[in-house]
Amino acid sequence: MESINVNFNNLTKAEKEQFLKLVKKANSTTAMLSEIRGGDTFKIGDITFIKFTDADGVTTAMAKECIFESVFGSNNNFADSDILKRLNKDVLPKIADEIGDKNILEFDTDLTALDGVKTYGKITSKVSLPTLDFYREYVDIFDKYKIDKYFWLATPWSALPHYNSSCVLCVSPSGGVNLIYYFNYFGVRPFFRFVSSISVSREE
Repeated sequence: MESINVNFNNLTKAEKEQFLKLVKKANSTTAMLSEIRGGDTFKIGDITFIKFTDADGVTTAMAKECIFESVFGSNNNFADSDILKRLNKDVLPKIADEIGDKNILEFDTDLTALDGVKTYGKITSKVSLPTLDFYREYVDIFDKYKIDKYFWLATPWSALPHYNSSCVLCVSPSGGVNLIYYFNYFGVRPFFRFVSSISVSREE
């Protein structure tokens, strides 16, 4: 392959950033997301994701580490939470810039509480948190990638008319599920559904 000489001194700051981004992408080991096995990891930009499922051209994935820490919100309804606002404002645009907004799919998050109360219904969004049901179904994969921080789930403990909106479920470093007051600061691991045909970086 013929080499290309580039004089950095002749490039603008934006051109330098774009050039370095292209070089990084060219030097990385890439694959279609559909080629990554469930339970393995991949990267989009500088965020490492865990792949869970792949069906009908759609991949479910969650950040391997906490992207940030936050209070849950002013109550335990994920639809009104500080976390969801920040995910949509800061995290979603960052991922969309890497792979294109059309490759990030909307999906429903069921906010049924631990005791079965359905007060909060469902929300539809392009970024979310895993629910208790999802955590239980794929606990083996979650256990493979335990972290040393507590992280939030989207599932509330209870809600009116059963009880007040004080507690949310979260996962401890040991993997156990805990009831935590919404005003505590814990980790956030964003949850997505991607089009499986996109190109991603393999984790070596």
